[in-house]
Amino acid sequence: MGPVSSPRRSPRAVVVVVNPMSKSHEHFACDQSTTSIVFRDELRCTPGDNDRQPHVIIEDPVSGTFYRLGKMEYALASLMTGGRTIAEAFQLLCQRFPEHHLSEEDAGELGRWLIDNELAHTESSLVASRMVDSAKKSDFAKIKQRSNPVMIRIPLVHPDRLVSRLDRWIGWFFGVYATFLGAAILMIAGGMAIQNWSELRKSSEYLFSGSSLIQLAVITVVLKVIHEFAHALTCKRYGGEVREMGVLLILLAPLAYVDVSSVWRFRNRWHRIHVAVAGIYVEMLIASLAMFVWQLTDSAFIRHLCVRTMLTASVASLLFNANPLMKFDGYFVLTDWARCPNLYTDSQKYLVRLSRRLFLGEETREPDWRAGYRIAVACYGWLAFLWRCFVCVGLAIAATKYFHGLGVVLAITAGVCWVGIPTWNALKHVLRSGKTQRRRCLTVSGMVALAVGLTLIFVPWIGTNTVPAVVEFSPHVVVRADVPGFVESIHVLPGDAVAVGQPLLTLRNRDLTLTASNLERKIQQATIRQRQHLLKGQRAAAQAEAAEIESLTKQHDEALRQVDSLTVRAPIAGTVIRRRLDVLGGTYVKLGDEILVLGNETQKELRLLIPHSKYERFRDQIGTSVSYRTGVFSAGEAILANINPRAKTVVEYPALLATNGGPLGVKAVSNHPQESESQLELLVPHFEAVVPLDRSQSMTLHSGQRVLVSITGGNESIGLHWWRFLADLAA
Repeated sequence: MGPVSSPRRSPRAVVVVVNPMSKSHEHFACDQSTTSIVFRDELRCTPGDNDRQPHVIIEDPVSGTFYRLGKMEYALASLMTGGRTIAEAFQLLCQRFPEHHLSEEDAGELGRWLIDNELAHTESSLVASRMVDSAKKSDFAKIKQRSNPVMIRIPLVHPDRLVSRLDRWIGWFFGVYATFLGAAILMIAGGMAIQNWSELRKSSEYLFSGSSLIQLAVITVVLKVIHEFAHALTCKRYGGEVREMGVLLILLAPLAYVDVSSVWRFRNRWHRIHVAVAGIYVEMLIASLAMFVWQLTDSAFIRHLCVRTMLTASVASLLFNANPLMKFDGYFVLTDWARCPNLYTDSQKYLVRLSRRLFLGEETREPDWRAGYRIAVACYGWLAFLWRCFVCVGLAIAATKYFHGLGVVLAITAGVCWVGIPTWNALKHVLRSGKTQRRRCLTVSGMVALAVGLTLIFVPWIGTNTVPAVVEFSPHVVVRADVPGFVESIHVLPGDAVAVGQPLLTLRNRDLTLTASNLERKIQQATIRQRQHLLKGQRAAAQAEAAEIESLTKQHDEALRQVDSLTVRAPIAGTVIRRRLDVLGGTYVKLGDEILVLGNETQKELRLLIPHSKYERFRDQIGTSVSYRTGVFSAGEAILANINPRAKTVVEYPALLATNGGPLGVKAVSNHPQESESQLELLVPHFEAVVPLDRSQSMTLHSGQRVLVSITGGNESIGLHWWRFLADLAA
């Protein structure tokens, strides 16, 4: 079993397995019969609990690094002390453990590895010049690690004392009884989430809209700080030490980290597993509490905040922290549970050997692994490689999108670190190879490049292009106030079916009523005066009164019409559309104000808003079927009827705006300096498209509901799709 090296500063004691039989060093004497080594006195050794693979953990307290040695390797290293030479130690090992599998060459390589990692020394290795070179290399490695622009670690505090105090106050939280209670809470919250899955899904449809990103970022940072403190408290509970805590910047995205590498002292692997899983457990518990708050509150803001917390603390935590394909918590849980701590390193070496066989035709020596472990290493290697590519590309795209010019620089730097440097090292290895190997590498690389190029050019893109849409009545009638007044009574409820002329609500306007009464009285007075003039034979005066009566009558008829308009009636048969219609009671509406909308539940359509980057792709699909969905699984198909060729920024569908939880970003504008309130308009112009729905689809969807409409790639190839995607991203 090879030694295990653990960096001193890491998000969670990242363990790297190295091979002691891999390097030779000039300072190490080759004559094993005369060379002896001396262990450093301050090293701490802890036996492991793995019965299938007995080992010893060696801790270097000066550098805070941990190494893992197999039982036979550690026995041989122990026998090398006491003035014995390497040859004498190996001979003694053969006497005590005749069944061991080590060779004399392995003994020499073990000695070299111990000296290279500053765990032991010889007379030659203590030469001042070598010690100076070793110190310079160590300092350079630290500077290189801290100045890495892709991943920057900023140590802030030594939190061991603080964690010790917190352990006295809240350490019980990670005890057996509290854990059982927490598990019960998780089960109850999970059941509630399943019962309310449909509503939760709708609430999270546009969770990544512009207005939500800042909240998500703040929630993520707070949760990760709590996550790391959970690791620290659990580590302290089992007697470990918390050396360091700080900020980890991955492409400028801030995350907390804590150094709990002292867990490698724990002989019980279940204690190490508890430390690894503590952060995920606490985040899931916070998600459960957010579920309870979401269920109890009626505040839209708090409910949205709870949904964001649940998503970050559960889905995001499980996807990244619990993912064993990354060297975070899930990986250490897996390797401790399966007792295979070398899984990551073995899988990477497997890929390197496979690449050398494929591209260079090298004959590589395969380790003596069991068949099951060999399959596990191969599967894990490929899955981890693909996941790492996905994460690296995603981080680079996110940095480019949200940090603009600086993001482009970071993306290029990340590409150089993640792709450029390994490629350059591989190229140097190829150039040092023989002519036959170089020819084979060139041939295989050309075939691979040709296959990838043909795939990008000729294989169609099977993915989809998606845009937001809202359900609208087709047609719909907006009922407006014909006269101003206070809402006195409401005769319908949202969702009620109404007939033509049916009263919807009644307004109150005393001025209109008094005006009608005054005009009626004036008509009566004018009529009396006309009769008096006729009786007196004053025909000219009577005619003047008649003209006055006619004018007053017209005014009175208009006043009566306005009084009658105080009762708002349905202009068509349809369904009442307005949320919280009851809040109109007692409010004042002005002439022309929208009161409610009437529509036919059997006649609806989708109104799509298409950004310029996707306009051509949707334009080519006019007259063909498109897909729409309201959730993860609920979907249907309809025909894309037309697209308005003029883009606009006017806000017509508030349900799609980021200010209302939608996906479209908006900005406040004011056309006139004297306006007290600013108007909203879209940040990016969009084209409006219409997708009519049939009767059954109209009855299924609700007016104002947000949906996602998508089309397949059509004739678009994989290469063209990604070219457009990158072009849109750059724009």
